[in-house]
Amino acid sequence: MYPGQDDQTRRMGQQPESRAYSQAGGNPAYDEPYATDPGYPERREPRGPALDVGKFVGSVAATALVAAIAGWLISWVVDAVFTRFGHQWAGGGNTPTMYAVYGAVAALLAGLLWYLLLVGTANPQQFFSWTVGLLIVAAVALPLLVTVPFLDGLAAAIVHLLIGLPILALTGSLNATLRR
Repeated sequence: MYPGQDDQTRRMGQQPESRAYSQAGGNPAYDEPYATDPGYPERREPRGPALDVGKFVGSVAATALVAAIAGWLISWVVDAVFTRFGHQWAGGGNTPTMYAVYGAVAALLAGLLWYLLLVGTANPQQFFSWTVGLLIVAAVALPLLVTVPFLDGLAAAIVHLLIGLPILALTGSLNATLRR
């Protein structure tokens, strides 16, 4: 005979079901006699957004890599086109490597913005799309307005647009890193 067995379980030849993992009131890990005991604190729900941090950081890093490659490649192509036609593209004094750095930094800042919007707003995706969309419009319009040779400004605006679009598209998909 095992401790805790009564006549009925002995007749059936089975152990009684343990109460160690029973649930009281739908709250796992508490048994009825212990749920009302003031010595056991109430289980708290985790605070903050339910975010898979590994996927989030990986997604932001991958977006930074894509933006860096886009910035380098597009500025290199624009520079090659200008060189092919015998012009020197000013590019704001930036090299393709600098555009790659700008793209990576912009993607990291976009990931930070997305996280802050996730913590502080009801609909982070919508606010993020609007904010980044307006920043892309500003980044495209600025070289058109301030660059003296208009063709150089147009080329810089194209580079800025083609850095900003992957950031908007890829960072906008960070909702997939939320645990539901």
